This record gives sequence, C-alpha cells and structure tokens, in this order.
Amino acid sequence: MKHLKDSLRLGIYTLALSIFPLKVSALDFNFSSLAGFSDPARDALARAAAQWTSRISDPITVNIRTEFQDLSSSNVIGTASSVTLVSEPGFSDNVIHQLKIDSAAESDDGIVASLPTVGNLNIALPTGFGFAGHLAGTKANFKALALPGIDLDNIFGSIDAEINFNTGFNFDFDNNNGVTGGYMDFETVAAHELGHALGFVSTVDDIDYFLNLGLSGTVAPTLLDLFRFGPGDGPSNAAEFATAARNLIPGEAAFFDDTSDEYLFSTGVTQGDGRQASHWKDTDTIGILDPTLAFGQVFDISQADLRALDLIGYDITSVPLPPGLVLFGSALLMLVYKNNRRVISLTERI
Repeated sequence: MKHLKDSLRLGIYTLALSIFPLKVSALDFNFSSLAGFSDPARDALARAAAQWTSRISDPITVNIRTEFQDLSSSNVIGTASSVTLVSEPGFSDNVIHQLKIDSAAESDDGIVASLPTVGNLNIALPTGFGFAGHLAGTKANFKALALPGIDLDNIFGSIDAEINFNTGFNFDFDNNNGVTGGYMDFETVAAHELGHALGFVSTVDDIDYFLNLGLSGTVAPTLLDLFRFGPGDGPSNAAEFATAARNLIPGEAAFFDDTSDEYLFSTGVTQGDGRQASHWKDTDTIGILDPTLAFGQVFDISQADLRALDLIGYDITSVPLPPGLVLFGSALLMLVYKNNRRVISLTERI
C-alpha cells in the first residue's frame, strides 16, 4: 500500500470523514449536504445525474457534496470543484497502460492504443513551463480507470467533487414544459457540472491562471489533455497521434481530436477567448460542456461529450442503460480546502 500512496498524489484538496463504499454495477452518484434543495430541485438533480448514469456503465460511485450558495457573482450560474489526483512520473505509464486496457474491448477506441509512453509525450507549453511526467485527472476519472489494487476512496477519502449552484439565479426545475422566461434550466446546469466532476477538465486553466500572475513551473496534463491539439498538429492517423504535440498553451486555438472527430475547445479566461479551457468552444453548440448558458436554454449530453469521456476511461453504452442509483446522503463530508473551480457562466446571448 505504501507504493500506491507514493504513486498517486492528492492534489488540490484535503478531506475529512468518509462514507462506506457502495457495491454497484454501473455508474451511481451519491449526493450529500443538499443545503437549500427543495423536493423539485432534488428531482431535477436526479434527472441530471440519470443523463450520465444511463450512458456510462463503469461500476463506480461518485460522491458529491452539493449546495445552493451565494456565489457573489451575477455571471456564474454554478461551480464544480473536483478532487484532483496527480500520478508520480514513475506511475504515469501505468495510467496510460490502464487507459489502453480500458479501451481494448471497444472497437471504436482503437486510437487509445497509440498513446505514447509518458517519456515520448510531445507537450507544447508556454515559455517557462515544463512537463516532468506527471498526469492528472479528477478522482472520479481515476475511479473509472479501475487501477488494479487501488481503492481511491480508502486512500484519499470518499468525496470526489463539490458542486454549488448560485442562489442569485432563478432556476426552473422541470423543463418538460419548456423553461420559464428569465429562469435557468437547473437540469442543464447540474448535468454540466457533473461532466466536470467526471473528468472534463484541462490543465490549460491552471497554466492560464499562473501566466496571469507572472508565474511558471511544472505542469501535469489531464487525461483529457492527451487529446488536445493545436492547428497544424491535428493527427490524421495513429502514427501522427502518437507523435503530435498536445497543445497546452492558453490563447492558442485548440481542439479535441481522435483522428476521426474534431471539436473545438475554449482557450482560457485571461490569455485566451475569455472562457475556461475546460469547455468546448463557446461559438459552437457542441455539447453540454459548453461554457455558457442563456436564460431558457436547454442542453442535452451530446456525442462529443460522450466521446471525450469514452477516451479518458469511461465505458459508454451504445444503448442507454436504465438510470443508475442516485442516492442522497446526509452531510457527513466536510471539504476543508478547495480550489480548481470549473464554472458555467451566464452568456450575453439572452
């Protein structure tokens, strides 16, 4: 066990208290705290969770603390703060190997087999930044990888993410009859933030933040960043995918590429297009991980959203499964330090 603790490090968060792990047969969400949640809000949260649990078959439970809070912003609708794990350089090839094992049984995921070893990864970074072989991902993402012999909840604590919704907005908790004018669709916002918790995150946001402060250093690409390329570097075949530079430079155009599909990413708040890089490009409605949402707008999980999660370690079902369990726990978990927020913002397009 000592070796495992030395191989994966907890990033960003310190945790307290834990929940006994649940035996599950597909993706489940366990929500705790729920301060400010009415019954309609709980129902909408359950439907948002079901959008993911009906499409993902990994037998894991994702534990999330969620509340309504005053986020002190008229633009931020919701935030997701994920527990981030960082692999030691000597263990990073184990992570890539597990990604390959996860994809081996899925005929459409063959490109993952062409991921290079960490020592051969070509990473494009701003001047002053370096890559020392670390890889990062949300704890939920590492759970989906099912690293042999590693119980992540036992090592790092049970919580996987914290999601908060802004009390400064009016939310419509049932979009079956459309969304009331001047209201935000709660189910869309919740499903969006759950996507971040599952692993739709990019280290480009951290680089963007440090550049704005005039700082530099060593960075750890996320598993999603392994599929992030810049113009002119997009691979068209497996050989190019293995050698092409993963572009982690804020402000430079970037896109998700698996040699078959291409989807534009946002490029950074301060150095880029004004949107966090852990989102699709705002100019196109690519999926539920779009960075903005207008009043009355409803997004559904798209093929692009599912493809991204598929390639970073999740098992996507071709035919949606019956929704997994959505459990509402008591407030047993306490997050004592948080950072690395992923936000969905209010668009000007109302």
